Amino acid sequence: MYGVRPIDHSALPTMTTALAHRIMQEHIDCPITVCASKLQAKLWLVAIGAMQPADRPRFGI
Repeated sequence: MYGVRPIDHSALPTMTTALAHRIMQEHIDCPITVCASKLQAKLWLVAIGAMQPADRPRFGI
């Protein structure tokens, strides 16, 4: 974010919704297969219902 690439890609001991959103923004160019912190943030957001992965089928509108 802001032209500065993230340095640390390791998973964190705790996760919050605000932190997960920030990680998803700061690690936007990182693939989740390599970046443990982005994967952890994505799983958190999916678990709380704040994010729905595109590969998950959608029903209804």
